[in-house]
Amino acid sequence: MDKDGTKEGYDIKLTKIVSENVNIPVIASGGAGKPEHLYEVLVEGKADAALAASIFHKKEYSIPKVKEFLGKRGVEIRLAKEKVKSEKNNE
Repeated sequence: MDKDGTKEGYDIKLTKIVSENVNIPVIASGGAGKPEHLYEVLVEGKADAALAASIFHKKEYSIPKVKEFLGKRGVEIRLAKEKVKSEKNNE
């Protein structure tokens, strides 16, 4: 949360440490400034989910475009009523 509002990316190192040492889902928060930041925290940081607010509130990116970006890179995403599998896994 130390990076909240900075749009400089999540604290990947801390998120990974927490993710590897707890038995509950980890939700990364604070720092999303572009779709790549969400990808990094989900893949490299091993977070189960990620929060992002200002990039959507200020309409810098749309939620569907970010989900498309993640899905094309093999990250499993969820739409409103259905789960979307990544193209990478052909599921």
